Amino acid sequence: MRKLWLAVSLLGVLLFVLAGIALAEEGVTDDEIVIGSHQDLSGPIAGWGIQVKMGLEMKARELNEAGGINGRKVRMVIEDSKYDPKTAIIVTNKMISRDHVFAFIGNMGSPTAGATKPIISRKKIPQMFPLTAASLFFEPYDRYSFAGFTPYYDQARIAVKYFTQKHGKKRFGIMYQDDEMGSIMLQGVKDQLKEQGMTLVAGESYKRGATEFSSQIAKLRKADVEVVVLATIIRETVGALKEAKKIGWDVTMVGLSPTFTKFVPLLCQKAGFSPAGFYSVGQTPMVYADSHLQTVRDWWKKHKEWFGKDPDLPTTAGYAGLHYFSIAANIVGRDLTREKFIDAMETFRNVPDEIFGGPPYTFTPKDHQGAYYARVNVVDDQGRFVSVSDNLYYKLPE
Repeated sequence: MRKLWLAVSLLGVLLFVLAGIALAEEGVTDDEIVIGSHQDLSGPIAGWGIQVKMGLEMKARELNEAGGINGRKVRMVIEDSKYDPKTAIIVTNKMISRDHVFAFIGNMGSPTAGATKPIISRKKIPQMFPLTAASLFFEPYDRYSFAGFTPYYDQARIAVKYFTQKHGKKRFGIMYQDDEMGSIMLQGVKDQLKEQGMTLVAGESYKRGATEFSSQIAKLRKADVEVVVLATIIRETVGALKEAKKIGWDVTMVGLSPTFTKFVPLLCQKAGFSPAGFYSVGQTPMVYADSHLQTVRDWWKKHKEWFGKDPDLPTTAGYAGLHYFSIAANIVGRDLTREKFIDAMETFRNVPDEIFGGPPYTFTPKDHQGAYYARVNVVDDQGRFVSVSDNLYYKLPE
């Protein structure tokens, strides 16, 4: 009888413990919030991924040194996707099943973050500020996905509109990566030209990972275009600029946000030519140690002290993603759950970027786009990006 009573008691304790575990939110304990992110740390766009990683880690350290979020420290789990969709899926499943992350922030790349998006959403895990401006992260509406960055489609339309209205350009060509990112940029260019009564003169694609662009540039030159939109990232942008210089083609080239990084002018200079005159669309001013914004100068100094390296614009993206996560988590309070977190994110109305001078963020129960503005920048004779427009937009939140 005594053994039976003991067995029943132990069973009761076990059921009580299991019930407590069942009620606990994944990735949240009494003293910790676990957040996941997959980055390219060793592949073709590692120049972006490593910077984003440092931005995430910098903000996590700031939060933790200030006591955490409602008394909970932030623990980042960052895995290398190598900019490969299959690898991204593997590491994402690992972070879900083994690390039990509460949310994902800043997953890298259109093809890689795009491959993991449905997996994360099926598990009803929040994912926010992926390092891509592809529309698939907010269109169609997905309760568990928050885009955060001005979409590539909008950026492409802004670029075309700027050069037609400001510089009177009419003949546009595009060199685009043959994937989700490139296709949405291509569509934005075509739609804006159509709205203005024009058509795309020439379009040349390349496979992800390509290093040779002589054929594409030669065909665009033969088409006699006035503006080449580069739907590219870092290495491909430098390759296209170098090829144009090589054949002596003085044509206006403009990239979208994946090209808006100091690595582009730096690599051009290392390759022996000046990138001066290259345009790029981005939603915040480029960050420099001598920025006109005191907030950026202070942030830069701290990053340099902590990491021993200069930050870049991708660093701000990782930092900002975790910053806005902390705002929503603080709104929720101590009783943090995924569903309450999402409800808090959907209350954002023109939440300002108080550090980097970027656009405000708006998320609603019907729209998770986030940012709507971008500006046009150009590389000057010193190899620095300078803004040549105010904030521009294709559409605004309803």
